[in-house]
Amino acid sequence: MTDQRPEGTSLARSVKRGVAWSTITFGLSKALAFISLLVLTRVLAPSQFGVIGAIVTVLGLIEVNSDLGMKATVVFEQEKDIGERVQTAFTVNVLIAAVLALAMFLAAPLVAGFFHARGHTGLFRLAAADILLTGLGGIHDGLLLRDLRFRTRIVTEVVGALARTGVGIALALLGFGAASLVWAMIAGTIVWAAFQWALTPFRPRFRLDLGIARSMMAYGLGASMLSVVHQIELQVDPAAVGRVLGQRALGLYTVAFRVPTLVLENIAYQVSLVAFPALARKRVTDAAGIGASTHRLIRYQALYALPLAAGMAVEAKPIVETLFSAKWLDAAGVFAAVAILSGISATTFPLGDAFKALGRQRTMVLLTMLDFPLLVGTIVVAAPLGITAVAWVRAAGELFWSALMTVTAARVLGVSVGGTLSAIWPGAVAAAGAAGGAGAVRLWSGLSAIPQIAAATLVGSLTALLALAVLAPEMFTEVREAATTLGRRIRPRAPGQPLAPDALPAVPREDVSTSGSHAGQEEGSS
Repeated sequence: MTDQRPEGTSLARSVKRGVAWSTITFGLSKALAFISLLVLTRVLAPSQFGVIGAIVTVLGLIEVNSDLGMKATVVFEQEKDIGERVQTAFTVNVLIAAVLALAMFLAAPLVAGFFHARGHTGLFRLAAADILLTGLGGIHDGLLLRDLRFRTRIVTEVVGALARTGVGIALALLGFGAASLVWAMIAGTIVWAAFQWALTPFRPRFRLDLGIARSMMAYGLGASMLSVVHQIELQVDPAAVGRVLGQRALGLYTVAFRVPTLVLENIAYQVSLVAFPALARKRVTDAAGIGASTHRLIRYQALYALPLAAGMAVEAKPIVETLFSAKWLDAAGVFAAVAILSGISATTFPLGDAFKALGRQRTMVLLTMLDFPLLVGTIVVAAPLGITAVAWVRAAGELFWSALMTVTAARVLGVSVGGTLSAIWPGAVAAAGAAGGAGAVRLWSGLSAIPQIAAATLVGSLTALLALAVLAPEMFTEVREAATTLGRRIRPRAPGQPLAPDALPAVPREDVSTSGSHAGQEEGSS
């Protein structure tokens, strides 16, 4: 296999292009998912969303452990070829996925009973197929991430989203109810896995070298453990809501999570898809620079996530009414809490990428195990009080977790607490301004839902910029200069008019020698 991975100074260019392609992938696939959600919330009842919420909760707990961390290990090891290690990773992945799919199929009656959904046992059994199908494409996806081939990856993600959207809407309109969501999930995974095989130059052979498997599991088990405990934490609150408050409450809770996580945490995850392999590469070439790179990521994540989270929390009620209709208004309190939760999570996401890139994911597992009993205890206490109480407890838990990660990163990774707080400061300042402006519109405008959202967006943006200009002037200057440069690049030119010098991309001298090589050609050229 020809090595197409970027080396040297071309890594920075590939990372930027990777973020761009990953963001495009996210935008297209999530736009399709959002269209599907808007249609389905008007066709299906909250209780039907509760059934799929229960199924997704169970799948989330199972699928994260379906490969024993083999996909993450393929990315971490940064090999330049497809050899026995990759073949072994694929074999382990498929075997574990098959065992877990069978276990879910057999345990479906018990799982459905836990969520008071025994009448839907067949759907829980059907959903078990998704575990095996995901396992068939997992290593292929890991290779695309390892090689920073995000332009190819966009195809696999978008076609899967198209299949999910089309099948879900069609079956829901035909009256299939909750089953339409399960069949849509399976159809999307089938198409995604098929395109992974078609577009990735990896032809699996079932090889199981026990020595290789053990050596890969040294990292993989840590990554797997981290995913498992993280998913358990994520699923504690929906499990408690479904068990204590029933399917309708779980449906409201599930839908309230969709939009904030879509525009906040999922954006952070898309950046993470690039940041993790890039930081892993930096570990090999310049380990001392990981701290500065991490703080730079946090700075921009906070500037995006925190003001948007604040505005969405303030305008939760009109947003829910506009997007999902009045029958979902009981979810507004959850929506506000989840917006805050997602903003905090997105801000500190890069700390987790740094831990993983340096092979310290077991430290994150330990932190999660320390945090877990407190989280479970508070959610169990809050559950009888209603879904809004559960959501705010979850948000408080995310704040505590972020503080724990920040302090630990200073000791383990050398990523200083002061540097992390300084990186967060401009975003926090802008968030305060956004909340003040949007809150004023909410309290005193007297507008109906859609005009209120528009006015709050405009006023909140202006007050966020004003707060940034007063309390974080360096960041304000940077934002203004970036906006000016972007405006110059997209401004139409008269025929024959040359580009302005600052609109041309800079080409480092060191890149000239590699511009004709394979470095960055397939995924790096644009």
